[in-house]
Amino acid sequence: MDDPFPIEKCSGRVRGAVLAEFQGRCPTIREVASISDAQWLTVPNIGPTTLEEIRRYIGEAPVEEPLSNLPTMEDGELLSRLNRVQRELSLIASAIRTKVAAATYKREQRK
Repeated sequence: MDDPFPIEKCSGRVRGAVLAEFQGRCPTIREVASISDAQWLTVPNIGPTTLEEIRRYIGEAPVEEPLSNLPTMEDGELLSRLNRVQRELSLIASAIRTKVAAATYKREQRK
């Protein structure tokens, strides 16, 4: 894991992205492996295919948090939260429509 990442074997896209992420230096395999998939996907030119190539050179799947450790909610609580978010979204959309209508009215009055 402390060997240099085999950047010379990578495609140009992966090579460029890895070098950019590590400010132009060739990182170790451990350093590349320490970056989560979610973090890699925020790097320019890294998508699912290039991420798959990076993981292939690391030689092992990244350690991801198991789903069993995530908090769970009952269906009723989920529905309650969904309804609350939908109401809030509706209020925001209504406020935006009101402001747009007022701005349009003011603009028409100036003509």
